[in-house]
Amino acid sequence: MPQKAGDVIEQGLRLLAQGQAQAAGGHFRAILRRDAGHAGALHGMACVVRACGRDDLAIGLAGRAIEIEGAAHYYVTLAQALMARGHVVQARAAVNVALLKAPRDLAARAVQARIAEESHDFTTAETALAQAIACGGVDAWRPRADMARFLWRRNRRPDALSWMRKAFALAPAEDRLLFHELVEMLLGCGEVGEARVSLEAWLRHLPDDAMAAGNLGAVLFTQRDYAAALPWLRRCVEAMPNADAWNNLGLTFMALGDVARARRALGQACDLRPGDGRIAANLATVLAEQGEDAPAAALCRAVMEDARTDAQTRAQARFNLGTLLLGQGRMAEGWEAWEARHALLPPDTTHYPVLPRCTRAMLADDRGTTGERIVVQAMQGMGDTIQFLRYVPMLARRRRVVLVLPPALHRLAGSLRDRTGASVARRMEIIAPNDEYPRGVVARCDLFSLPYLLGLEGLPQSVGAYLGPVGMPRATGGLRVGLCWSGNERYRFDRLRSIGAERMAMLAGVEGVTFVSLQHGAGDADLPFPMETPSMGDVMDTAWVIATLDLVICVDTMVAHLAGAMGRPVWLLNRHGGDWRWSAALDGGEASPWGRQGSCWYPRLRQFRPTQAAPPPHAWDGVMEQVRAALHQWAAARRGVVRS
Repeated sequence: MPQKAGDVIEQGLRLLAQGQAQAAGGHFRAILRRDAGHAGALHGMACVVRACGRDDLAIGLAGRAIEIEGAAHYYVTLAQALMARGHVVQARAAVNVALLKAPRDLAARAVQARIAEESHDFTTAETALAQAIACGGVDAWRPRADMARFLWRRNRRPDALSWMRKAFALAPAEDRLLFHELVEMLLGCGEVGEARVSLEAWLRHLPDDAMAAGNLGAVLFTQRDYAAALPWLRRCVEAMPNADAWNNLGLTFMALGDVARARRALGQACDLRPGDGRIAANLATVLAEQGEDAPAAALCRAVMEDARTDAQTRAQARFNLGTLLLGQGRMAEGWEAWEARHALLPPDTTHYPVLPRCTRAMLADDRGTTGERIVVQAMQGMGDTIQFLRYVPMLARRRRVVLVLPPALHRLAGSLRDRTGASVARRMEIIAPNDEYPRGVVARCDLFSLPYLLGLEGLPQSVGAYLGPVGMPRATGGLRVGLCWSGNERYRFDRLRSIGAERMAMLAGVEGVTFVSLQHGAGDADLPFPMETPSMGDVMDTAWVIATLDLVICVDTMVAHLAGAMGRPVWLLNRHGGDWRWSAALDGGEASPWGRQGSCWYPRLRQFRPTQAAPPPHAWDGVMEQVRAALHQWAAARRGVVRS
């Protein structure tokens, strides 16, 4: 027995809703072969051709259906097709007819809202959506989702998220599209924790959703839970390879210290989206970490020159190029390119008037006797701040300085000295970030801009001990060695630079050496072996402890810069590739007592580096054997000096 036309049309519309336009078209054509004037089938074909991108054909088909029957939903389809072709006036007229015929038709209200929004009549659009919600009742999720999307486009994000939460709670349990819209809004509103919980619950029921797996991996990466992010991102690229997932996987490998896999993943991302400057900049970072400066620089320059790339990404590429140039000893070019970091920093949030940025022209003459003050802000980590404080005395010879530092650095910065050993205190004031500026301030600059603003072009020159206590007697009774084995875990390369207490334990048992922990916050249970654990409050307290030591052995963190700035002997355990400031071009040459692998920043610093890139912690095995042997030799030599 042949099916009724109404049943066939219903089946066709169901297939169309599932994305099967070709199969749906077969149902409608079967009816039209029997009855070329069947309005429902003509309307169904209008919907099919719309789904195939042929709104021009849909207008004619919907028009024929209306001529025969004139149902309200036929006018809705006609309005959608007219709007898609840019016929706004005709689309508005069609949807108005639909609403006259069926005032409570939710689809008609949704189209009315869309037409009003496209016409920039946002009040009418929101009213139409509110009417659709009212007509739909307490269980209608589609109009609530439409309201959420509208508000999101209007940048009313909290309101949009509220409506999307309601829509998702009412929608069918496995509506993937709506779920991913909800996650996008959660992340856009900074609700990362809720997004993570939602994704984890979703994937327990639908583990094959590759997009959800990729999003969960990205969320876990944002939360710095790199080990947990890895399997989800792998699942995503296996099931649904895409540039974003490969990029996130590469960054995750990088954060875990697996540089080789990071390079392969980012290479895949670049192949899938070769014009994406953000991915190219990430790949350049990995190449630089592997010591491949030339291809890294070429990638950075290509991103900088690509007009399609957004300004933020171009600034990131220029900043990355600056670090490469500085690592090559091309200081003048490097300092200038490094200034691109200003575009990457958050905007000023002071409650005082924002000062003009200091320029080279302001410092071109030596008017050191004037009362003009320059505000100098430290915008990076404590170790970097300690390193660049060496340039403040140079500025203080030209202008009075207002140094803005976190309180933990105030006492240490108060000990700042110039290359002659004279205090800089009378030419400098130190305030906290939220303190009021003193009178006479005329401009501001970043502490790390001083080499550029002062026009410094050559390699950094040793300035001797420029920070810390002066003339403090060292402890007696044997050799004292300070140890620091890990840095701030929030730093994205921390797993590359930190060693771990178990590897540092290889240094235990050196005859005649008392070890002292310089690891901030480490309790007895965190130590690699029993050692002194002095109380340390602010950074000056740490400096007093370092002043009692004969040697400091540490990874690339604040302790290395502090000991170096105090003129104390430092053995730096530097990762392969390493930060630009410890590159071979800046190793100090003959100025360092260690010769090669020293540092022009700190003449008494010696570097120990892995010979090749390897994932942590095994990258440090050979290095720690070298350090242990060197420490035994050093201790034996020092004991010999004491005995003689």
